[in-house]
Amino acid sequence: MPRVRQEITDWKLAPDTPNHIYITSGSTLLGYIPCGQTKAVYFNVPKKQWSVSRRKFRDLTKKESKDYVF
Repeated sequence: MPRVRQEITDWKLAPDTPNHIYITSGSTLLGYIPCGQTKAVYFNVPKKQWSVSRRKFRDLTKKESKDYVF
């Protein structure tokens, strides 16, 4: 089951940087939902070199996930 995580990083040095919602499986990035949209964008080849270091995330609940199209 994929994990749906919302980025909550505070970008102090680059305040215009948007925080997206990411769809992961383990440490592999399967896709994302761009900030301000509701439809997921999936990669043809999952990203294995994606890193969560220096970022903050929170898992979306099932109720919150219902607002998005996967």
